[in-house]
Amino acid sequence: MSEQLSKTRISATIDPKLKEDATKVLSSLQLDMSTAINVFLAQVVKQNKIPFEITNETAEERRTREIKESIARGLSQAKHGEGADVSILIKEAQAQEQKLLRDENL
Repeated sequence: MSEQLSKTRISATIDPKLKEDATKVLSSLQLDMSTAINVFLAQVVKQNKIPFEITNETAEERRTREIKESIARGLSQAKHGEGADVSILIKEAQAQEQKLLRDENL
């Protein structure tokens, strides 16, 4: 039996602009739409869920939120005397800088 006959065809109604944009992204990943859908469905079955978080948050918004959370954690650690000692980090950075300068002069 040929590979084509062992497959099932599905049909979906997709916004034309979404299809165009998705096709461009997939093409840059060297994937076609059919392969991407197959990968998606395989992950749904493997994980028994949608294989990603569904959110209205853009990548930029997510990154901004993560940075703000990281800053808040750092401030909380500093307030409680936790985290890295900045003077030690500065000394380590200066030592690395001196080593690089020495290595360049060799």
